[in-house]
Amino acid sequence: MKSTWLDGLEEDRKKELRGDFISSQLVRKRLTEIAHAKIETVRASVRKKENYEVAHFPALVGDSIGYERALMEIISLLES
Repeated sequence: MKSTWLDGLEEDRKKELRGDFISSQLVRKRLTEIAHAKIETVRASVRKKENYEVAHFPALVGDSIGYERALMEIISLLES
């Protein structure tokens, strides 16, 4: 569990959150799998040949990179 989860919490809330985090392992694992699948979907979408002809291709790529980076941050919080 990353310390970000506990930042700014009182000790009793930290203890409660640690327990909830541990007990939610199956949900966290599934959410991580879903996030990885979304990353692969957006990667495949950007790699489509017809996207190279789009005038805003650089913005499309930049957006997909930002989306992936955000999902990876969430994944890192979900994994212990």
